[in-house]
Amino acid sequence: MAYASLVSLENTADLFLDHHKYSIPADEREQLTSIREYVIFLISFLENFPEKANRLEGKIRDLANEAEDVIELFMWNLFHMDWSVGLSRVEFQGRLNRVREEIGSIAGDMRDDRLCDIPAVISSSRLAATGKNAVVIGLDEDLLVMKDRLCGSSKLEVIPIIGMGGIGKTTLARYAYHDSLIMGYFDIRAFVQVSQDFTAKEFLTKVLASITLFEEQMFGEKKQSGAAKNVCNESEIALNVYQGLKGRRYLIVMDDIWSTRAWDAVRYIFPDDNNGSRIMLTTRDSDVASYACSGSPLHQMKFMDENQSWDLIKQKVFTNPQDCPPELEYIGKAIARSCRGLPLAVVLVAGILSAVDKTQISWEKIAKNVNSVVDGQVDDILSLSYRLLPHHLRSCFLFMAGYPEDHEIRISRLIKLWVAEGFLKRQRGHKSLEEEAEEYLEGLVKRSLVLITSRKSNGKNKRCSLHDLVRDMCIRKAQEEKFLLTDKYVLPNGRKDERRISIGRHSRFDSICSPTIHTIICFANYSLNCSSLFVVVSFRLLRVLDFMYYYGYLPPQVFELFHLRYLALSFTEKIPAAISNLENLQTLIIFRGNRYTHFTLSHLPLEIWRLPHSRHLIFTGSYALPIPAARPTLPLENLHTLTGISDFVCTKRILEMMPNLKKLGFSTTCVQSFPNLPNLHQLEKLKITVSVSLSWQGPHLAFPTTLKKLTLVGGGLPWKDMSIVGSLPNLQVLKLKNNACDGDTWETSDGEFPQLKFLLIEGSKLKHWVTEKDHFPRLERLVLRKCRYLREIPDSIGEISTLELIEVGYVSGSLMESVRKIQEDQQSYGNDALQVRRRL
Repeated sequence: MAYASLVSLENTADLFLDHHKYSIPADEREQLTSIREYVIFLISFLENFPEKANRLEGKIRDLANEAEDVIELFMWNLFHMDWSVGLSRVEFQGRLNRVREEIGSIAGDMRDDRLCDIPAVISSSRLAATGKNAVVIGLDEDLLVMKDRLCGSSKLEVIPIIGMGGIGKTTLARYAYHDSLIMGYFDIRAFVQVSQDFTAKEFLTKVLASITLFEEQMFGEKKQSGAAKNVCNESEIALNVYQGLKGRRYLIVMDDIWSTRAWDAVRYIFPDDNNGSRIMLTTRDSDVASYACSGSPLHQMKFMDENQSWDLIKQKVFTNPQDCPPELEYIGKAIARSCRGLPLAVVLVAGILSAVDKTQISWEKIAKNVNSVVDGQVDDILSLSYRLLPHHLRSCFLFMAGYPEDHEIRISRLIKLWVAEGFLKRQRGHKSLEEEAEEYLEGLVKRSLVLITSRKSNGKNKRCSLHDLVRDMCIRKAQEEKFLLTDKYVLPNGRKDERRISIGRHSRFDSICSPTIHTIICFANYSLNCSSLFVVVSFRLLRVLDFMYYYGYLPPQVFELFHLRYLALSFTEKIPAAISNLENLQTLIIFRGNRYTHFTLSHLPLEIWRLPHSRHLIFTGSYALPIPAARPTLPLENLHTLTGISDFVCTKRILEMMPNLKKLGFSTTCVQSFPNLPNLHQLEKLKITVSVSLSWQGPHLAFPTTLKKLTLVGGGLPWKDMSIVGSLPNLQVLKLKNNACDGDTWETSDGEFPQLKFLLIEGSKLKHWVTEKDHFPRLERLVLRKCRYLREIPDSIGEISTLELIEVGYVSGSLMESVRKIQEDQQSYGNDALQVRRRL
């Protein structure tokens, strides 16, 4: 994890060098500046020559970590003005100088390019189960889709199959390749394993061999064409391949392709004669697939269910699956479950079961050890995806090892944690760190390492998870790299060099005494007590503290953790003025979990405005935001999120304090027109909750034109005033809840809602909706819940060309019938894409 450590060190050095409170002596500033220059060079080197630093990665990581610890300890001493603990100035200079010399020495070696390349790793596809006589189980539907696409249009088409390692991409490609229909349909077929050690010449030679075989079969061995000549020059081979394919219907399978470079090297040799030729490729990277297929749909492989896994085991173990003894059924299904839906794991386990006695005792022994067997062999394959990850994605991936098994990870919080950890390089331009982190996550998804489990109303990713086998590999790599320690029950005693710790549901960590701990994340640990928190506050370098499941007293020492960047707590105490001591804090998440205090108003301290690095202030409960002091206070330029505020006062002064706010959520008991909201020129998401006993008053509402998502809860805004909302040029998501709008008729107009994709109306007394398809030209999803008085929706809604889904719940039977009729009408016009869903 050298790259992550170097990026974090660069960010910390920048923070220290630019700190406005402390004057740094010239000698120390020179040392820090020198280290920073070396670090920038090493980061650039790893980005451009990732394979050349592998042997020194551990040393670089340890040196970068040590340098960062030294700098942060010194900053802690400066902040507390306490030189009795930690480092003195002399010790600081000595240790920093030693680290600088060692990092400089490594940088010098890399400049001279003295490091050797590591040997290429083995392709995972060569380890995958193959063979044309294998039984098709769990791939029936996939095979039908493949055959349909292979024998479809006459235009040359690239068909990509994507998915994680071991999920059956190669197996599906081989089934299709050896299918009797496919064999008779194509004149020439070639199946070539590409892998990460790809060379164009080797690929072309293998395709040429297939062409040669075809010509020998067609013309006899004495018939020698240009394709059968013995040539060595790559360009000559390419020419012969092109000529050999020209005018013939061909199927070329490129198995296990890892880069766009491999595709670019050979794409020119495939002629398009409009005769139905096909190129099928398998890859773990959806970017590679999309690049090669030019708009053709990607075929995403799925996991097997328990029944499919068990059926495949029976097919592999027994000559006749019906011969499986009844007493092996229960234990066999348990073994199948242990394979966690990964076809390669099923094949590996079936191979083991085939070699032992088919008795209950033998299978029970296998069941006890199946996890270690599966994990060990599959890990070699999955580890390949990790080893080929770009350096900047590795730390983000390994951080996910800290989440519990089968945990659905909230992506918005994961991104905030990545930013707090310092995994992201600060980029020039308008892109925020959070936007950069979203691209990092997408990179992991495209490489089939992370699974998206749910999406937001705007289509963006909401939650994600790791497949069990990927998570096991991730945990092993995290511990091997000394990146993160996770455990199941008890953390080991006396750990001295841990930087990140994930605490499970039954763990205790009172004995942890590592002075280098930067991150502690806790999941549903109800055994936590005050002594646990007092242990935590002794970690002076703590950067991330996530105790969302802690309920109880909060030691005041928490607010002395100077380096804290991320703090998430669930407690009932009043937030003290000492919060301003956390001047490096980026994310503050407070959940008032006690049901007796959740709705009791608590006032945030005035010092909340003295958190210069704050990016996200998230409150669940009732917190009132104070008016900034009259004396000059610097605005929170970095603040992007402010939610959970009660009795929000939308004054010009308050909005000036957060000029770059992107997400705002508040409740109010005094309905206003909020005329100052348009001053938030960066605002993209807004949620306003109004007491049900009130209604909108005063002049018309005004919203920033930058809004992409608007949620109104309560308030009874007249439906006619929705034209204000409809005029917003960038609005994509609109949610109206709990009588957000008042009246029985909503009539829309031309030119409204030009970008709206998602519309939710919930808990409304609306009776008549008058609209046209042109009023919602981009609508994709319409959700109606608890609209008991609405009898029908306009037929023109079904004519919206982009509409994909109408979802209803707790509505009248006549409205449901109206929705069904719209779907039937669209189907009669040939539009089968529109879905209707009823949720109770």
